[in-house]
Amino acid sequence: MRVLLINPKFRLPIDTRTTAHLGLAYLGAVSERRGDEVVVFDADVEEQSVSDFVQEYRPHIVGITANTPQVK
Repeated sequence: MRVLLINPKFRLPIDTRTTAHLGLAYLGAVSERRGDEVVVFDADVEEQSVSDFVQEYRPHIVGITANTPQVK
């Protein structure tokens, strides 16, 4: 199964995050252990848009994380 885990763009001018999202890393590791194909898409570092990537990758399941500043 193709699993896509998305970390949306951080919308504040100052971002204190310096590492990948730990929750997505945990979910990805568990899914991979099950035998799933997992991609973590971090919109802060990817040049491709989320919608373009979803159309290209065609995941079976999509998980999205968000903190309050990331919700529009």
